Amino acid sequence: MGRWFFEQPVLAAAEALIGCLLVRRGPGRALRVGRIVEAEAYGGVGLDPSAHSFGGPTKRCRTMFGPAGHAYVYATQGACHCLNVTVEGGEHGRAVLLRAAEPVVGAELMRLRRLERLPEGPTQRRLLDGNEHELAQGPGRLCLSFDVDLRLDGTDLTDWGSSLYIAQGEPCPRVLWTRRIGLNSQSPSYAWRWRALDAVSEAVSRASENEIGQHAEVPEPATVPPVPPVPPVPPTRD
Repeated sequence: MGRWFFEQPVLAAAEALIGCLLVRRGPGRALRVGRIVEAEAYGGVGLDPSAHSFGGPTKRCRTMFGPAGHAYVYATQGACHCLNVTVEGGEHGRAVLLRAAEPVVGAELMRLRRLERLPEGPTQRRLLDGNEHELAQGPGRLCLSFDVDLRLDGTDLTDWGSSLYIAQGEPCPRVLWTRRIGLNSQSPSYAWRWRALDAVSEAVSRASENEIGQHAEVPEPATVPPVPPVPPVPPTRD
């Protein structure tokens, strides 16, 4: 995908990413491809209190303030990782979290990576029995299936020669919007419908009927202190 694709406004980018292909090369000649079916928009400085970048650049989120079309990877408290795509570019610090993907190529390697981290139990048995839609269902599982960790933070996702990139897929016929998952319920942006999902995919997280909408909600900007200077963006790492 060209850089222009990721320079769209954050909500348009989140919707357009549904149906695109996440491609992971390696180790060796291995190839994994997943069709993106769920993504969350994060509105950045002065707009979205749920975004890491809401208060301006930090060491953790400075990749969000670089060019559009780069990977912003962060670690969670549960020792998992989350993969985001920077959008728009520049001082706004906006990104889209990739929450789920349907396996297209390399499902068995994805399964192996998931099983390596799973204790015996119901989830392990379901994956051993098939259930490919569960392999990259959720942001942590997606990163496990695609071997995404902090070493890939800053990767240029427009570079087809990279070990991780996004390619064009078939446009999704019907995208729905719900509130985002796992946010602080006291946040002013908690109830925004900024999660885009494929309406018919089994790989997406479920949502109650009263949460679902046909369009994203565009809120009024929040008030924040002046943004500090943007630190240098880390170099791209393949």
